[in-house]
Amino acid sequence: MAGSVRTLVLIGLLVCTGHQATTACKGQKNIMFIIIDDGGFESAAYNNSAIKTPNIDALGKRSTIFDHAYTTVSSCSPSRSAIMTGLPTHENGMYGLEHSTHHFQSFDQVQSLPLILSKHGYRTGLIGKKHVAPLSVYPYDYERSEQMVGPGNGLSNLRNITLMKEYAQEFLGGCKNDSRPIFLYFGFGDPHRLGGKNGAFGELYGTGGEHGIIPDWTPTLYKPEDVLVPYHVPDTPVARQDLANQYTSISRLDQGIGLMVKELETAGIADDTLIIMFSDNGIPFPGAKTNLYERGMGEPMFVRK
Repeated sequence: MAGSVRTLVLIGLLVCTGHQATTACKGQKNIMFIIIDDGGFESAAYNNSAIKTPNIDALGKRSTIFDHAYTTVSSCSPSRSAIMTGLPTHENGMYGLEHSTHHFQSFDQVQSLPLILSKHGYRTGLIGKKHVAPLSVYPYDYERSEQMVGPGNGLSNLRNITLMKEYAQEFLGGCKNDSRPIFLYFGFGDPHRLGGKNGAFGELYGTGGEHGIIPDWTPTLYKPEDVLVPYHVPDTPVARQDLANQYTSISRLDQGIGLMVKELETAGIADDTLIIMFSDNGIPFPGAKTNLYERGMGEPMFVRK
């Protein structure tokens, strides 16, 4: 449903009404967005028995799982802009990718979800991939994204789930002295393609040596013969190896999601937080991402309350 992005905005607007002031975020109508980068249906929740995603599956057991959720555009920045504004790209202005090569931005007068929620008394935070602009349209009280690069405030690699966890602790720590409800947006970099020394899907990043260490990640490896090949991908040895690499990247995403949910539990607000998990577009394989086919436009989506 192309209107699903508008539904997300409406959900946010509904929960921002009628909140009661307390001494912390506990008891408030908090919201957590989890956006997967190029995510598909690779989890047991969507009947993939070959991949191990215990944290996504645990979230799914407490969620309404959508079988027919769709993006408006099967490409990153345009999709995210639609999600965060409730407007299609021709209305919000972000016709293409945000980064410097293309430099698309939303129109200055557009009202985004963090902007609206802030006006309704929410403390807003973004940790991870943002990929929309300008800042005046998409402002956050707390932002640790690829656009805020620098010591202590940037994410040079959007797959470092330990650093994202530490930023989450910092943001949630603000609940001790701030009675506002929170809107916290996690933008994971997995399982987007990467390439180079860290592998096709960044599956080697954080595994030690020249790849660095991610303390909270225990890599899960897969054999090409064990993966499930989607119906729109040619069943070849090269494709199977590619999917095995993607599965390992998804295992890091899965463990990252588990860390973020645990931080909510540690803060004592897990039961007071609406969690919405979805993807920006389909997986980066033939017949999916950037295509109008089912696996390009169809997305996983969980809503947990």
